[in-house]
Amino acid sequence: MLRRALAESARQTFNAITVDGETSTNDCVILMASGASGVTVDEESYPALLDGLLAVSRELAVGIVRGGEGATKLVTVQVTGGATSSDARRAAKAIANSLLVKTAIHGGDPNWGRLIAVAGRAGVSFDLSRAAVRIGSTVLFKDGRPYDEAAPEAAAYLTGKDLTVTVDLGSGSESSTVWTCDLSADYVRINAEYRT
Repeated sequence: MLRRALAESARQTFNAITVDGETSTNDCVILMASGASGVTVDEESYPALLDGLLAVSRELAVGIVRGGEGATKLVTVQVTGGATSSDARRAAKAIANSLLVKTAIHGGDPNWGRLIAVAGRAGVSFDLSRAAVRIGSTVLFKDGRPYDEAAPEAAAYLTGKDLTVTVDLGSGSESSTVWTCDLSADYVRINAEYRT
């Protein structure tokens, strides 16, 4: 049950984060239980264990993103309207790893075109005529129509530190959330100066 809880929790937390799309040889998560508490987990109490583990794991996973090299903004990428859950996750990861999306967010540019472009090239079911993009609560694109008059409101939102971008793929009812950060000049400097 511990292994099951860790796999389910990691899928929604540690495996739903990205700073730059890279993986370190040291990236891992370990869950240990000594049995010292005397508590026994069964099917009835499993949901409570999973809820607690999800809460702790989410906090730790998001902390990794917040601590990303040169990061100035935490970005929650929500993808809705996926034909399958794997389509939604794949599109969310593609958006979260896009250098053009990450630099636009860093620069405060509400560029809905970059978000649509990544969703369209993610290799998933995508219907542009039913797709939508929101930055925060501001709709910038919906059902094939841009709402460029809302760009100043979205740009103001992007000055914040905790941001949400949402892309609806227009292909179904599945969703996925991935956390990432912006890409700053400091990220380039830190990694350019790094020596092994």
